[in-house]
Amino acid sequence: MKKFEFLYHGSRFLEEILKPNQATGIGSAKDSLCAIYASQDRNFAIPFALSIMADKSNSCVWELSFEDGDPKIIIKTGKLDTSQVGYLYKVPKDAFEQIDEYQWVSYRPVKPIGDEIIDPKEYLHWIVKHEQKNNGNR
Repeated sequence: MKKFEFLYHGSRFLEEILKPNQATGIGSAKDSLCAIYASQDRNFAIPFALSIMADKSNSCVWELSFEDGDPKIIIKTGKLDTSQVGYLYKVPKDAFEQIDEYQWVSYRPVKPIGDEIIDPKEYLHWIVKHEQKNNGNR
């Protein structure tokens, strides 16, 4: 098992202290906790630093996939705002508890160890716009 000393947290906002927020994940209950989420995998955290904005009907739904090696961000509703940078924080591992293969959570505020700016234009090759298919229903 690979050893690591810190985790990564992606955010659209620059903060001195990270605070728990209600997540709106579409998976299981562990994807919608009121917590700070982090991952030992940098590529898992980066998508959360991107500004994926709601569409005209105020809907924003996207998924993250690692099926073919490189991360794929499947945007089902909404769109990526390439004019807004995001932030990737390094956070202390000992402030978090692991909840699955990629995700760790903290229920208390956390002071980051460091941060870097994430330019969304550098990750355009990760974006897949979901095309809704007509399945023949009448």
